[in-house]
Amino acid sequence: MNKFLQIGLLLGFLPAVGLADLRLPPKPTMMEKLGRGIANVTLSVSELFDSPYVATQEGGGTYGDTFGFTQGVSRMIMDTAMGTVEIATFFIPTKSMKMPAHDTGQVEPYPPADLKDNWY
Repeated sequence: MNKFLQIGLLLGFLPAVGLADLRLPPKPTMMEKLGRGIANVTLSVSELFDSPYVATQEGGGTYGDTFGFTQGVSRMIMDTAMGTVEIATFFIPTKSMKMPAHDTGQVEPYPPADLKDNWY
């Protein structure tokens, strides 16, 4: 009887584990798209400050003042345009049309350059 109880509990538990990961992602709604569009339009000006700051941290003052400012203006224009499109088409719920930031895929060398001779 004890063996039947163990098998029964196991068979009762397995479907719960199998169905736990079958939930679909939530569907986008009109209000989410409208909110994204309004946020993109109103907060796009922040790219003028954020991009030079990040570029200065990565490459120094001159790099931040030139490339960072140019990148900030570009991102501000893109965010404003995407926000305007999302506001204009909010009645058609879709995922975000904004592309994620470009990843160069560049990684730091392993081992670091200062440890090349003494790496164990």
